[in-house]
Amino acid sequence: MKAYFDTSAIVPLYLPEIRSDRAREEARRAGQIPYAPLHALELTSAVHLNCGRGSITPAELRAVSLQIEDDLSAHRLRTTPLDLADVFASATDLARRHAQTALCRSLDVLHVAAALHLRCAELISADERQLQLARAVGLDVVDLGKRRSRARRR
Repeated sequence: MKAYFDTSAIVPLYLPEIRSDRAREEARRAGQIPYAPLHALELTSAVHLNCGRGSITPAELRAVSLQIEDDLSAHRLRTTPLDLADVFASATDLARRHAQTALCRSLDVLHVAAALHLRCAELISADERQLQLARAVGLDVVDLGKRRSRARRR
């Protein structure tokens, strides 16, 4: 798996958003999406928050949950374990080196550290600060809000 999808690129696969078409295009291109425990937590939270806010109905929540399970079973979402101690240590180092300039949040840094841990070549996201950090550490990036851009690997 070469592409790491931030949760901002996974949620639009399941909930209608302005970036849903582009996210689906990138998912087709990738073939498989690494699905780490961090994704499971954030995606679960996002779909349940949308139900709680009334953006989707309980029936739609159940349908989305079934689709996620189907994608896991079909390995479109590939369950990917992470050594969380290593990822957190790397994220802490990334934050120390880049947070002051990239102004990225801790979860953004965790996703970039996870992408590096999994040896992914690119990060797909809708979060500009996270993409800035990914570029700074040499990942290719796909900004769901813009045309595709590449950073040179270091």
